[in-house]
Amino acid sequence: MPPEDAPDLRRDLMAAEPSYCTVLASNYLPKALALADSLADHHPDATLTILFIDARTGADAPDLSRLSNVRAVGTDEIGLSRFELLRLATIYNLVEFATAVKPTFFRELLRDAEQVFYLDPDTYVTAPMDELPGALADSAGGLLLTPHFLEPLPSLDDLSWDAHLLHTGVYNLGFGGWDRRALPFLDWWWAHLRSECLFEPLAGLFVDQKWLDIGASTYQAGILRHYGYNVSVVNLHERPIGSDDDGPVITSNGDRLRLFHFHAFDPHSETELSVRHEGSSAHHRAGNPTIDAMCREYARRILDHQAWLPEAGEYPYHVDTTGRPISRLVRRAYRVASDRGESLPSPFLPEDAEAWTSWRRGTWRTIGRELAGDAAIAIRCSVPDEVARFKKRFPGLVRRVKSETITPSGMWK
Repeated sequence: MPPEDAPDLRRDLMAAEPSYCTVLASNYLPKALALADSLADHHPDATLTILFIDARTGADAPDLSRLSNVRAVGTDEIGLSRFELLRLATIYNLVEFATAVKPTFFRELLRDAEQVFYLDPDTYVTAPMDELPGALADSAGGLLLTPHFLEPLPSLDDLSWDAHLLHTGVYNLGFGGWDRRALPFLDWWWAHLRSECLFEPLAGLFVDQKWLDIGASTYQAGILRHYGYNVSVVNLHERPIGSDDDGPVITSNGDRLRLFHFHAFDPHSETELSVRHEGSSAHHRAGNPTIDAMCREYARRILDHQAWLPEAGEYPYHVDTTGRPISRLVRRAYRVASDRGESLPSPFLPEDAEAWTSWRRGTWRTIGRELAGDAAIAIRCSVPDEVARFKKRFPGLVRRVKSETITPSGMWK
């Protein structure tokens, strides 16, 4: 049974203007500004808050003063210490860093906003998102998610996408909604993402997204089953798009298309819907005037913004202060040492340059141990019967290897 004050809570949550936000590095800004344009088309009073992971404050980001519906913030403005931010930028690559800071960013926005809706920078609003405030208010835990798929795959002869979701997670975090009831969830999510926001298939991790397979249940997420949200090249088979007098619509059930997710869209391509999709995606545009028109409008807006924006610089956390790229293996060694509580130099502080170089040269031991652990995990998965016999014959060695490959929480390193 809902609590007695549930109607009052719902009314209060829906009365306030939601906060919309996204996270990116500056190279993705033209797409985010196209998103901002589309948001203004359908929610003229809304502001899109953009967190730049490559800027310390909004003042360090590109000048967006000409846009009244966009607010820029930097990483120093999301409630984390400078030490913690530099640690995250060291252990993670660009995508991992951008997804790891989501919980703290949302928590900071919820200081002032009653509801926060995250939109990936490559999403595009095609109609007023009228369902969102009520759907979030009606959720039991104050969080709202969209699954990749709302129906079983159409043929049991090809279940490859089901297998894919076992790696990437059930929910597409290109969209999400949160209110203050979700603060315990955000704390739990951050407790993982501060060191486990990894693209690490061997460990069963897919950045921030895979954790929601657990969190959605334990923190009582609401599941948005409207067919018009987070539509993309991967789920068009269940969400065919057409148009009527009111605009784009899902023709199978009449749901209005609200939010389209442009995975790997190239604004210079006049034929492809996605350049990363397996095979060509051109048939989605060639055979559908509504999708093609939407792609052309989106591409025009991206290119219009590219024309006036300064060229994005290189991602600043790709290299150390000497200009040397930081490899994924070195980032991994840094994460291992950080998790052990070691005091570490930063690759991004000039005063730490000498200490960082010395530390980096000594990472070969940790890297070797980590790679040996990966090999042990792969062997365990590939030849389990032989491993079982080996465990009986050499139990001491197996315990030692296990201690090097399994974290205290039970997760494979």
